[in-house]
Amino acid sequence: MESSKKLVAMFLVCIVVISSSMHVSLASGEINSEKFQQAFKEAAIEYKNCYNTCDKKCSDEGLGYTHCEVKCDEDCASKLLKERFQTLKN
Repeated sequence: MESSKKLVAMFLVCIVVISSSMHVSLASGEINSEKFQQAFKEAAIEYKNCYNTCDKKCSDEGLGYTHCEVKCDEDCASKLLKERFQTLKN
């Protein structure tokens, strides 16, 4: 009888410990999710500004829509990735 009480008590302690560790890890995940969303929004704004500027210049040069779309997409994506890698490097 005594050992069954100890077993139940140990089981309850394990449940509490596991649930509290899950709560802490989920809270950390929410913070990371918020950071990711903010970084994504910033990158999207930078890309949009770069793309719109490039597209306007390309269109003003008289080049076709498809050519400008591909060129500006590649140029802006590579520019932003290069900036991010430089930031991580330093």
